[in-house]
Amino acid sequence: MAPEDGFTKNQWLSLAASVSGWALDAMDWMMLALLLPLIGAEFGLSLPQLGLLATLTLAGAAIGGIIVGVLADYYGRVRMLMLTMLWYSVFTGVCAFMQSYEQLCVARFFTGIGLGGEWAVGAALVSEYWPDRHRAKITSLVHSGWPVGYGLASLAFMLVGPTYGWRGMFLVGVLPALAAILIRLTVPEPEEWVKAKEARGRAKEATPFPLAALFSPGLLRNTLWCSIFTTGALMAYWGAGTWLPSYLASVRGLTIVKSGGFLLLLNVGGFLGYQFYGWLADRHGRRLALQVGFGAAIVSTLIYVMLPSEDMLFWFGPIFAFNTYGVFGPFGAYISELFPTEARAAGTAFCFNVGRAVSMSSPFIIGLLAQGYGLSFGLGATMVFNLIGIIALVFLPETVRAGKKVHFASTKAQAPAVS
Repeated sequence: MAPEDGFTKNQWLSLAASVSGWALDAMDWMMLALLLPLIGAEFGLSLPQLGLLATLTLAGAAIGGIIVGVLADYYGRVRMLMLTMLWYSVFTGVCAFMQSYEQLCVARFFTGIGLGGEWAVGAALVSEYWPDRHRAKITSLVHSGWPVGYGLASLAFMLVGPTYGWRGMFLVGVLPALAAILIRLTVPEPEEWVKAKEARGRAKEATPFPLAALFSPGLLRNTLWCSIFTTGALMAYWGAGTWLPSYLASVRGLTIVKSGGFLLLLNVGGFLGYQFYGWLADRHGRRLALQVGFGAAIVSTLIYVMLPSEDMLFWFGPIFAFNTYGVFGPFGAYISELFPTEARAAGTAFCFNVGRAVSMSSPFIIGLLAQGYGLSFGLGATMVFNLIGIIALVFLPETVRAGKKVHFASTKAQAPAVS
């Protein structure tokens, strides 16, 4: 564990690696959302067919995320972070050369395999480098890479999209490969993971396989309820996030350039929201911050889809993103604290990607609702998923409050944690 006072070079390197990895991951996801109207126009696709592209990407992410999480507990956080970034960079570039809808579906599935592993590995990396009292703020900074990535995608879309179309945009997605190589060359593995690996080597028979450990008496409750929690949260996020650009273009009638401007400002709000909810989680507890955030997200979504004018939509956008994006800031800190070091990446990846696996249906479901009742109704329906997340948190322990750990994760059965 990192020292409580003072920050080291390796701490900052771990933060830079995780932020850049998450930002470039987000850039890829946002590019797909921005490009759906252009892809649909070229191949003559319906809304549910376009939603299936996002669904298949999420399916690949769910599978890849769990596999990478287990491998990261064995082979290292930094090594697997590099491999995931190389993987999704290559397959994003492959998407540019697909000649049919079916080919693009396959390419997006394989892209998702790489995208899925990045978050859990990055969360484990910074959690093992940074102390309890700063961890939620630091993982919120990592999540700040998400709106930065969205902003980069929006900027690239304004510069590249009008001239080179969706194929040119996917070629831009090859660039993260360069960052992956730099990360591997500069960031060392965290000492906490190295010690856990050495201990596992000395007591191999007594150490459970990371994925099996998640269902041990001490972790089963955390694993199940955390999976339900992430499912609700990610169903809401992917349902709204995938269709927001299409909502601005088709329902609100915004041009490509104007939609990009709306989304850039919206992501400024998201960036600020990450910092606020990270501070709130370190100051008053992880669970409270998450419950407040998801409640605010429900209210913000309801207001956003009911705003009558373009100007009101523009100025309320940052408030909408402050809550719907920002609430994910403490995710990395909270989920990683629910699991011990020897199963941390596997636990974080499993719960997050179970949520992803179920949430892969969300873009398709919202597409069906939009086809029948309109995109405004579809986006508003995501409030139900946020409510599921709030309820699940009631059954999970508080892990850190006011900078002090109040829950110690273990594979062994234990007394209920302070909550």
